Amino acid sequence: MERGRYTTGVLALFHGLALFVALNAVAWLALQAMPDDPVTFTYGPRSLGTVYPGRTREEVRDLLGETWHRPAAFKPFTVTGERRYRGRFVNVDAAGFRQSRDQGPWPPDPARANVFVFGGSTTFSYGVADDETVVSGLQAWLGPRLGPRRLACYNFGSAGYYSTQERILLQELLAAGHVPHLAVFIDGLNEFAIAVPWPSAILRRAMDAPVSSAIKVLTGELPLATLVERWKARRMPRRRPEELASAYDDPALLERRIERYLANRRLITATAAAYGVPVLFVVQPVPTYHYQLRYHLFGDFDFQQNNYSAFGYPRLAERLRREPPGRDLLWAADMQDRVSEPLYVDEIHYTAAMCGRVGEEVGRAILERGLLRGLSPGPGPAASGPAAATRHPSGSG
Repeated sequence: MERGRYTTGVLALFHGLALFVALNAVAWLALQAMPDDPVTFTYGPRSLGTVYPGRTREEVRDLLGETWHRPAAFKPFTVTGERRYRGRFVNVDAAGFRQSRDQGPWPPDPARANVFVFGGSTTFSYGVADDETVVSGLQAWLGPRLGPRRLACYNFGSAGYYSTQERILLQELLAAGHVPHLAVFIDGLNEFAIAVPWPSAILRRAMDAPVSSAIKVLTGELPLATLVERWKARRMPRRRPEELASAYDDPALLERRIERYLANRRLITATAAAYGVPVLFVVQPVPTYHYQLRYHLFGDFDFQQNNYSAFGYPRLAERLRREPPGRDLLWAADMQDRVSEPLYVDEIHYTAAMCGRVGEEVGRAILERGLLRGLSPGPGPAASGPAAATRHPSGSG
């Protein structure tokens, strides 16, 4: 009897292991047959020619591969950051910034007008090449207009960043002696979409239960788990307006995110002022606010957590109307209001043309508000310049 149970157990274990291996082998083969860029396997095959004019299919495939297949790096205090990388289209310096057009040296040359730009993946400019990013657009527009002082823009945008991480990163750079002549913060989308840095749940499990967490991480790397995650990543059709409002129009949550943004803005301003650094806060364009989604190549898909901005932006606009900001805020959220063309290479990331427009909008504000006058950062109050009219949120939306 005991021998029969033992034999049955061994056979069950053997066949279970054989099935496990077979399922993962099949999953591995399925993964090889799937598109290797996340845009295609998330949204399905569709022509990307309208958002990548002039690029071949192979160039787009390589660009998307370099964009999305780079693993994130662990960073103290900010938790994550962009990892050093060298590619044909995407290059990230060891200091954490993405290469831009006419890239300045690191450490920054104090003889140049150094501008540090902070933000999330839309500032890093996922989906476009180094010389097509928002920061490259800023460099290209503002550089020739600045006069004899050479401009050097540094793209510190990083996937998943919002104002809290950007505040910490600025503080770390200043503490290390890297003091720019101007700091620009481009935010809005992630302010409403993200509650805490995205690896927080993984790190919390690792602290609470190290062994089970390690097992979960290991099993998550198996082909079968990867295949399941890819299928889960596929977007569903966009929901009806009343369904979106029910799921994402959460007044308490949205107000907390607005308060967080405004608090970080005050903290950033105070920190920068101690080093004599002017700041500019930019409320960025997002696809869910003042944009006609019929022109969005992916507008028929659900935006998931990025739907929060559709309801958060009107609240933020109303808040800024009640409490008008100073010359340090640029409301750029309306700049796509009357644009009838595709502006996004995927759900949320700008096309090269749109990156250039955002860069120009930021550059124009810097120039008109005199934010780069008196280029001599150091301890003490920020240099002042002639105030220009602040772009306020429009009355609609």
